[in-house]
Amino acid sequence: MESLGNVQGAVFCHGKTLYNPYNRDITPDVEIHENVHSLQQKDKPELWWKYYLNSPAFRLDQEIEAYGTQYFFIKQHMHGKLLEWGKEKMAQALSGEKYGNLISFQEAESKIRNFAKNL
Repeated sequence: MESLGNVQGAVFCHGKTLYNPYNRDITPDVEIHENVHSLQQKDKPELWWKYYLNSPAFRLDQEIEAYGTQYFFIKQHMHGKLLEWGKEKMAQALSGEKYGNLISFQEAESKIRNFAKNL
């Protein structure tokens, strides 16, 4: 298994259970993001986590769907600079160490935006 980056402060789900070990505030858009992962896991969270942790391509695919859905949600509730800030934060996360530096910031931003556009 490859080493993922710093995940301090992360929330994550296993099946229908949302874990928040750092007791951070869970905003509605983060809840939407984690709900996507819960749906992706269906009734086999152990298998999903095995693929997620061991396959960078699988992890990227799953996160594009989750961030794209999250961005679609915030587009309905935020506007202007706040919306741009949200998209930038998601693209920074997706392109960063947390997920294994899988793609560039520009690619992440484009993939998130395009996924949301198709919802």
